[in-house]
Amino acid sequence: MPGTLSMARYLTDPATETEIQALAAEAGLPTVDQAATLARLLRLHQPAPPRAA
Repeated sequence: MPGTLSMARYLTDPATETEIQALAAEAGLPTVDQAATLARLLRLHQPAPPRAA
């Protein structure tokens, strides 16, 4: 797709990673509800185990 390469470069830029890490450090810990929601969402997006042949 045209135009996505520049975005990929921006998202993988070390300065961007540094900014993301700084923002995450300022955020603090999630509430119990936020942690439960995040855990549920992460479980939903796990790859399925391989099926037996």
